[in-house]
Amino acid sequence: MATNVPQDRLEQEYERFIEFGNLLDRQTRKYLVQYLRHKIEPKRFEVPEELQDQYYEYFKRALDNLFSLENLLPVMRRNQRITQQVVLDTLYWMRKTYDKVRSKNPFEQEVSRLQMWAITPMHVFVKRWHVLINSIREEYPREKLDADFYQTRFGELIGNKTIEEIEARDRERLELLLTDLLAQWDALLNARMLEYQLQHLEDEMQAYQELMEAKVEEYTQLTNLISPFSDYLGWDMSRSLWEDTSFNILREYDELLQKEESIRELADLLGRMREAEIDMEEETFEKTIIRQEWVPDEDSRSEVVGIHESDELSHMLSSEAGLLGDEQTEDLFLARFAEKNLLTFRYEDQKLIKSTNKSVEVNQRKRQKEKGPFIVCVDTSESMLGRPEQIAKVLALGILKMAIRENRRAYLINFSIGIKTIDLYDIADSIDELAKFLTMSFHGGTDISLPLYEAIRQIKSESYEDADVLVISDFIMYRVDKEVLKDVQHFQLNQGTQFHSLTLSSDPNTRILEHFDTNWVYDPQEKGIMQELTHGLEELRQRY
Repeated sequence: MATNVPQDRLEQEYERFIEFGNLLDRQTRKYLVQYLRHKIEPKRFEVPEELQDQYYEYFKRALDNLFSLENLLPVMRRNQRITQQVVLDTLYWMRKTYDKVRSKNPFEQEVSRLQMWAITPMHVFVKRWHVLINSIREEYPREKLDADFYQTRFGELIGNKTIEEIEARDRERLELLLTDLLAQWDALLNARMLEYQLQHLEDEMQAYQELMEAKVEEYTQLTNLISPFSDYLGWDMSRSLWEDTSFNILREYDELLQKEESIRELADLLGRMREAEIDMEEETFEKTIIRQEWVPDEDSRSEVVGIHESDELSHMLSSEAGLLGDEQTEDLFLARFAEKNLLTFRYEDQKLIKSTNKSVEVNQRKRQKEKGPFIVCVDTSESMLGRPEQIAKVLALGILKMAIRENRRAYLINFSIGIKTIDLYDIADSIDELAKFLTMSFHGGTDISLPLYEAIRQIKSESYEDADVLVISDFIMYRVDKEVLKDVQHFQLNQGTQFHSLTLSSDPNTRILEHFDTNWVYDPQEKGIMQELTHGLEELRQRY
C-alpha cells in the first residue's frame, strides 16, 4: 500500500464490518473480509477456509467477478485512494444488498402465517387445524409437502374432541406431529426465499459490476485526458471518479484542441520557446596532498653506520687514543683534534617526516537552467463571446497541459474590467477552478493593464521570476497604463522575459501589440489559419 493513513482507514472499516455488520454472522463476515483482502493483495493474504453457506458462496463469487474486471486491479494499485474507495463501496454494497433482498420479498405474509401458527396455543389449534392444512395445500404441491397425510393424522387424533377430551398420550403425539409439519413448512419457505434472494442477488451483482466497470472506464479516460496534471503534480483523481464531479467540459475542450491543428501547433511551439539555457559554472576545488618519508635524525644516535673525521673524543677509535699515549705522537693527536680530523664512529637514526602540500584547481562545467514557468492572461470580456471565447479556452488548456507536462509552473489570469487568478502549480486545488473557468460566461469591458500588473507582480516573485507571459485577447482596447508598459520593457531588456500575444480578432490595437516580443493572430472566420505578424513561425522554429 502506498500510504499508512489510508491503510489504517481500511483496517478500521474491515473491523467495523466484521464486528457491527448485519450481514449473516460474524464468522461469515470475517471470511468475506479475508477473501476481499486476498483478491486485492493475493501475495499478502491467503484464501480463507471454505464455508458451507450459499450466501457466502454468492458473495465470494461476486468478488471474483468484480475483481476480474479489466484494469480494476491495476487502477487500484496505482491509486491508494481508489483502493480505499473500492473497498468501502464493496463492503457497503454487500450490506445494502443483503438487507434489500432480506427485507423485501414476496413471502412476507407466508412468514407471518408460519410465525403465527408457531405460537398458537394447542387448544386454539385443535379448533382451527383445518385452516392450517388448507393453507399449506394452497402453497405447496403434495410432492413437496403432503397435506393429506397430516389431515388424516390430525383427524384421527382430534376428530370432534376438545383439548380437554384428548388423552395425554394423544396430545403428545399431536404436538410432535404439529412440530414436524411446521418444521417442514419452515424448511420449504426458507428454500423458496433463498432461491428468490439469490436470483435478485445475481441482478444486484450484475448492476454493481456494471457500475464498477463504468467507473474504471471513466477513470481510464480521465487519466488519458488529465495525465499531465496527475502524473506530475499528484492530483487525486479519485475525487472526480467517486464523487459527483463532472469533467465533461475538460474532455470537450480537449477534443476541440485535438481538432485545432494550428492551436496545438502554437501550444507546442510555446513549449519549445525559452528552452533550458546553458550556463558555464566554475567550480573551485582545493586539493591537499599529504606525504610521509624517513629522513636521518642527527640528534638521535642509536646505530653505528660508519667512520668519519670529527673532534668527538667519546666516539674516537682506539687507534687514535694510542697516539695520545706516546710522547712522540702526542703532538700529532692534538693537531688532528684541533682540525677535527680524528677518526670517530658515526652514529645515525631515522625519523618519519610528514609534509602537507595544498593546491587550488578551477574546473568549468555546464549548468542547465530549469525551463521557466508560464503566465497566461485570458481576455474574458464581452467582446470575446463566440468563437474567440472557445479558442481562448482551448489554448489556455493546451498551454497548461504542455507546461505541466514539461514540469513548468502555470499561472492563469482571467481579465475584463477586473481579474481572477489561478495558480495552477497545485493542480489538486486548482483543477476544479480550471473547469469552472472553462464554463464561465464572458462579460464586461477590457482593461489589459490589470493582468499585466499582476503578471509583473508574479515575475517579481521567486516562483515566476523566469516566467514567459502569453496574453490571449481580441485586443479591442484603447489604452494601457504607461507605467506597466515601462515594467514590461524593463523585464524584456534586463531579465529576458518574453511577452507573447495571440490576437483573436481582425481589428486589434496595433499600438499595444508593438510592446510584445511575438504576436500571432487567429482569424475565427478562417478556422485553423495562424498568421504571425512580426517574426515568422519558421524563424521561431529554427530558433527554438
